[in-house]
Amino acid sequence: MAARILFALPGLHGGGAERVVVTVLRHLDRERFEPHLVLADAAGPYLGEVPADVSVHGLGATRLRRALPALVRAVWRLRPAAVASTQGYMNFALLLVRRLLPPTRLVVREVIGERYLENSRHRDLLYRFYLRRVRAADRIVTQSDGAAREIAARVGARPGQVIRIYNPVDVARVSAEAQSGERPYAGPGPHVVAAGRLGAQKGFDLLLDAFARVQRGRPAATLTILGEGPDRQALAARAEHLGLGTTVRFVGFQPRPYRYFAAADVFVLSSRYEGLPNVILEALAAGCPVIACACSDGVREVVRDGVNGLLVPPENPDALARALDRLLGAPEERARLRAQIPPTLVPFAAPTVVQAWERMFEDVLAA
Repeated sequence: MAARILFALPGLHGGGAERVVVTVLRHLDRERFEPHLVLADAAGPYLGEVPADVSVHGLGATRLRRALPALVRAVWRLRPAAVASTQGYMNFALLLVRRLLPPTRLVVREVIGERYLENSRHRDLLYRFYLRRVRAADRIVTQSDGAAREIAARVGARPGQVIRIYNPVDVARVSAEAQSGERPYAGPGPHVVAAGRLGAQKGFDLLLDAFARVQRGRPAATLTILGEGPDRQALAARAEHLGLGTTVRFVGFQPRPYRYFAAADVFVLSSRYEGLPNVILEALAAGCPVIACACSDGVREVVRDGVNGLLVPPENPDALARALDRLLGAPEERARLRAQIPPTLVPFAAPTVVQAWERMFEDVLAA
């Protein structure tokens, strides 16, 4: 009989953690596992990508703290063999109410970092409390080897409690969708693309500063930024102040951004901090070389400097501008990096990663 697994998320509004869960749901072996999905807010652009055979249980609340009673009731009603949670606040909620739940294994996916609680005035206190609570999880899944070592040390983990499972990328699907639709860029280029929530974390202000320096010497170069967020107007004003005019476009959230990646010359990740960003996996799967700020172990484990892209120090517009100028002026180097992408994606391919999730579930249920 297939083991019932309940995946838990606040919503499906377009974040990287949500993409991970949807990809795992799509590939999980139905003969061994019966997947369900519980959402505090059953809405968002990724909802339509949930496989039809996965039951979605909405809790009817836009704020997670208002959904706690309904979350407990849902777990009692479904009686899953395991609950798999991702995103900090959902992890926090399940750890807080675990004593109220029926017997079940609890797996939390931890991106490690108090900075992800940046919207709280009590960030440091909350994170210390969270670290004490997370010791009660049956398994803690991290996105990189470096993060696994760090979280194991922070929580004093039991042997085998912390496991690294990379984020998955569906290479075949990305490659196919990357070739669909019209070419999204006009003019000869070169064309630079970036994507993410328009907030401080993603460092688009740094990217605009770097691109302004490059664009002065390469007036045909363009920058296209995909995503929405609270800083959109400020970033547009910054681009205008830098004199970038129509060379920079903000095109909003794109649920399938792959054609933008495939047609670009370079993808840039300018983040101040990250776990393991899905967007660089997707850009690479679409065949686009990457320039990334080396802001986490996850980034450094995906982007291999000089092999499938370039790494630069985080929060350093000068270094970012130099890397951009180097690749935009070297089509032969871009072609070399592009040709070397496929083998670097093998550890992150969806079938490989989902098999790791399946082994972890079997292990934790047998423990």
